[in-house]
Amino acid sequence: MSVDSYLELFTTMYGWAFAGVIRDVLVDTGLIFLPFLFILIGTWLHAHQMNGAEGADAAWMVRTMEAEFWTAVFVLAFCFTPVGTSLQNVNLHHTPPATTLNAAPVTATGASSDSTFDDAFNGVPQQLALPPWWFTVMSLSAGFNDAVKGGISGGLSGFRQVEELARTAAVEDPTMRAEVQRFYNECYLPARSRYLTDEASPEAAAALASYGEADPDWIGSHAFQADPNLYAALYARAGVPGFALDVGDADADMDANTVMPEHGRPTCLEWWSDASSGLRTRLANKIGIVGTPSETLPQRIAVLFSAVAADQREDGLARLAMGRSNPSMAPETLLPEDNRAWFQALSGAAADVAGMAGMVNKAIDTQAARFPIIQFALFAQPLILMGIYMFLPLILVFGRYSLNVMFLGALAIFTVKSWALMWYIALWLDEHLWVAMYPGAESMLFNVLHLEFDTALKRSTLNTLLIGLYLGLPLIWSGMMGWAGLHVVQTIDAMQRSAIGQGMTAGQTGVGMVAGRIGRAVRRR
Repeated sequence: MSVDSYLELFTTMYGWAFAGVIRDVLVDTGLIFLPFLFILIGTWLHAHQMNGAEGADAAWMVRTMEAEFWTAVFVLAFCFTPVGTSLQNVNLHHTPPATTLNAAPVTATGASSDSTFDDAFNGVPQQLALPPWWFTVMSLSAGFNDAVKGGISGGLSGFRQVEELARTAAVEDPTMRAEVQRFYNECYLPARSRYLTDEASPEAAAALASYGEADPDWIGSHAFQADPNLYAALYARAGVPGFALDVGDADADMDANTVMPEHGRPTCLEWWSDASSGLRTRLANKIGIVGTPSETLPQRIAVLFSAVAADQREDGLARLAMGRSNPSMAPETLLPEDNRAWFQALSGAAADVAGMAGMVNKAIDTQAARFPIIQFALFAQPLILMGIYMFLPLILVFGRYSLNVMFLGALAIFTVKSWALMWYIALWLDEHLWVAMYPGAESMLFNVLHLEFDTALKRSTLNTLLIGLYLGLPLIWSGMMGWAGLHVVQTIDAMQRSAIGQGMTAGQTGVGMVAGRIGRAVRRR
């Protein structure tokens, strides 16, 4: 039997284990027989309050007792008493949805879920006996979820997973952060000063035409790399690990030194773009998540965005790493005023800038709210199911083993287990909305990595919609199932009234036939 989360592997077992404890208490104290006593006394009192049809009281009472008694016996046998149907921990399994990132996810069981819940719930019961009705309801609910998920075409890609990894990514290596700061001060700031004061070279102009006017605003600017007067003409001020000393060219001034430095001083272009020791390559490979292998994010980016050129993927990861390293300008550095036309226009539009800042702030708020709300929903569902399983024996006794409780309990389990299906549909819609909002693999990559803030409106809209779908779809589904449950209860009540009414009619007919025969016999005498 499949479940919909790692936590549900354990809460299902504990829920039914606690239900077994409550059931044993009810059996040992004899409380399980109270509903039968209430049926007898309640029916007897009700029968004596009915005076509408003379001679029908006894027939009505017997018919009512018979219907309610055998109904209670049926519910007790199928919903309260555990039989041969058993629930073993190893029979429960959870398989995460297949995505582009993980086309063949590993199936987890309660015995080995490969999650932190293994240690937290290491005393989980290994085998439990369940009443057949509830076991059937759980199996049908799980099968329904699996069938609908399998029938939804398109599957999932994993954009949200990578986005969350990018949001929490960091450059943990302090040496790498220090080198980013060095490159920022020794290469980027001098190159930017030259770029702002001198006329752009044809090579830089061509790079700007390809990568946009905002290209010079980060340390890996392609315009700075292409211009022979910028990165190619600037050198590191001291040795850089990974670059050999070259006293014949770059380090010719060291030729007469008695003590030679350990590393050479590359040009800024070599320092950034060298295939083996370049800062861009090492930044792209070092960006990762605290507590997880550093290659996790780069590998997932490569799988999910295989259509994007490797250089562009590396640029995106390097930009993300640079932002996480947060280099600062040296106090003695003074940049000339940025006189680019688009920058001046943006600076002059104060209202537009304020509006953009507000939208970015709203996007950050929705991004921050999305994760805890979704996590709360994912944790709440298996806990709610655990509560339902745990209290079912009590509800059955308090409900006097009625068919209404039997079907309402089944409806509650089916409804809550189907929330996971609603969330799968929400993720499916979210991913397709992402594709619609960010057409093109390169645009999608930069937005997944949080590198484009001019799309804050789209990001805020998508996050708000996802929150609404995660909360709204289960509410709509639960409301519809509640409406259906009300009709089921009314139908069951109508069936019981019909059976009792037919019994009462039969009793009245029988009494009338007997009375008529007695009258004819008396008249003959």
